[in-house]
Amino acid sequence: MKRKSIFLIITFMFMLTTILSGCSGGDSEAKEPEVVSEAQSEVTTEEVEGVQEEEEDWTSKAVTDFSDETIITIQHEWGSDLTSELMKPIEEKLKAEGKNITVEWIQGGADSVSLQELNASGVIPDIIYTSIGIAGLQELDMVEPIDDYMKIYEMDTSKIDQSVISLLRSYDDKGSMIGVPTFADTFTLFYNKEIFDLFGVNYPTDHMTWDETIELAKKLTGERNGVQYRGLELGYRNSTTNDTLAPLKELTSNFVDPETDEVILTKDPNITRYFEFMKKFYSIPGIYERDPEKQGSFYAGGTAAMLLSWPTFMEWGIPEEVRANTNAVLVPIWGGEDKFTPPTQAHMYILNKYSENKDAAFQWMMEEVSEDIQMYFSGKGFPTVLKSPEVIATFGSEKQEVYEGQNVQAYFPDIARVLEGRKSQYQRLAENLVTEKLSEFANSDMNIAEFLRKVEEELDIKIKEEKLKQEQAG
Repeated sequence: MKRKSIFLIITFMFMLTTILSGCSGGDSEAKEPEVVSEAQSEVTTEEVEGVQEEEEDWTSKAVTDFSDETIITIQHEWGSDLTSELMKPIEEKLKAEGKNITVEWIQGGADSVSLQELNASGVIPDIIYTSIGIAGLQELDMVEPIDDYMKIYEMDTSKIDQSVISLLRSYDDKGSMIGVPTFADTFTLFYNKEIFDLFGVNYPTDHMTWDETIELAKKLTGERNGVQYRGLELGYRNSTTNDTLAPLKELTSNFVDPETDEVILTKDPNITRYFEFMKKFYSIPGIYERDPEKQGSFYAGGTAAMLLSWPTFMEWGIPEEVRANTNAVLVPIWGGEDKFTPPTQAHMYILNKYSENKDAAFQWMMEEVSEDIQMYFSGKGFPTVLKSPEVIATFGSEKQEVYEGQNVQAYFPDIARVLEGRKSQYQRLAENLVTEKLSEFANSDMNIAEFLRKVEEELDIKIKEEKLKQEQAG
């Protein structure tokens, strides 16, 4: 109705202008037609489009009556009993609001093989949880972008970490939101106070640079009382895991050009800069264990002074006797213009394109990031994706035996890098290959340019093989 009214007004004004122009046609001197510049024309077009966007009533499309029971199915990689118990407050909240939405949980992964098996069985989940990206979902064309649903149901994303928002939009060619985040994956720098005291070195502080961190690591690497100590572990297993790429992710987000699929390992100076840093790190005598039989998590074993890892490693990866001497500071940054921490990762719920209950499913998804539900999860030790100080302050409050006295603010950096543009669909493939090659780099005298060239060639072959598979499957 609003658009129709606007159209009638515009039509009336046009007719009136035509009549007035006709009345002035009796002048003895003909008037030159008015020339409208291209810029003026563009502004007018934008203004009209802006009015149309402003006038569109998205909320009129909302389904508001959920009084009849609607059963939605959610596929999750965790055990269904564990998941249904943890997520029960969302269902209870919806029912309290008069939305009779019941959840049935299905256990399964978000990889293409698991999804195809599920589809073949005739089960169509409405929502799919993923912690491994969305390549499998995209391959099977199962992703429903949620921008329109966000407008219809007035979902407020202003409180969500914008680094997370940029991540979810980076998966889509058009920059659409491809899902709703659940829990955040950030980085922090743990440190063992006992080892610092043993070496007589001051504890680390927030906002250190990587150069300062590596200098600190040198001072804490050495033998004491017959025990070999290491100043720093970049990732919980001998500094050769995907976590070891965290400093690089502060600088760049793509190893493969998202537009051309060209591998850019040798072309991006930030990647070379990172490997120059890693060469310095691996070259510290005694910091890297070259014997595979002796490799492990040295921080968990009580012989590493600092560890770059996820906040939740505190609970599941650090034993109680080491945890008693552990605290944390913010993850280091490069410094200068490069002042950001790694982008905040997040596990996601994806709306299935083939769902028959999209409105009800979105009601459930939207509650996942509501402040009260995130507060509930935060208390249980699940890092929040919200920027709310109140929610952050409650982190781990129900697990005092793990987090009491901890600097939990260090788990939630407020300078996380916001991604620009989209990710290449081969980014995860590239990250995995680079991670696989870290031990080779650490154990060799290969120069950086040669190393990156070799990895680039191998990655190029893998991408071509992956494309061929997709063509054959399609």
